[in-house]
Amino acid sequence: MPRKTDRVHKQGEESRVAILRATLEIAASSGYDGTTVAKVVEQTGLPASSIYWHFGNKDKLLAATLEYSYRQWRPTAPTWVRRDEPEDLRERLEQRFQRAAQSLIETPQFWQLGLLLTLQKRVKEPEARTRYLEVRRDTEDAMTQWWTEVLLPEAFDDDEDRVAAARTMARTHMVLMDGLFVHVRSSSAKDVRRLTTLVASGWAEHLQQIGWVR
Repeated sequence: MPRKTDRVHKQGEESRVAILRATLEIAASSGYDGTTVAKVVEQTGLPASSIYWHFGNKDKLLAATLEYSYRQWRPTAPTWVRRDEPEDLRERLEQRFQRAAQSLIETPQFWQLGLLLTLQKRVKEPEARTRYLEVRRDTEDAMTQWWTEVLLPEAFDDDEDRVAAARTMARTHMVLMDGLFVHVRSSSAKDVRRLTTLVASGWAEHLQQIGWVR
């Protein structure tokens, strides 16, 4: 027979996850201001004391929710670690855009919550917004590293110029992913594969024409 402490721990973890899931659903559509403990109580059926016991306050609850949604999204997102992949840059870009599109369809809450937090800037920044911006910077850094290895060294005066160009490519990629998210969430998204193919082809061709890649 399971020990009482084990059952209590399991019930506590189940309550914690239920709170995070409910908060994520509310926050992804209502943003920071629209997310209240009262709404979480109504959706979960758990007392407010349980929410405060697990998370302390609303700001920490939203930060934990952001982390929870990130853990759900990250395994589905594109990887920026170099590995066996097509030689053709267009195919490599298309693979990443396709996976990004799929992740935004399957697990959109992280990106949606993050963008809502980003747009709702305030004097005292919520911990969740700070964490989301950190994740974006980390993602941009990983992209920059990937692009640095893709761009031809001989196309630039020195390594500093190549890294600066790679940073621009990474930021462009982030902008395109933001736009892709808005498109996926605001339409039936049946043309995502065609759009990503066009973007990847056009981008790769442009970089080849200016001599930054082969």
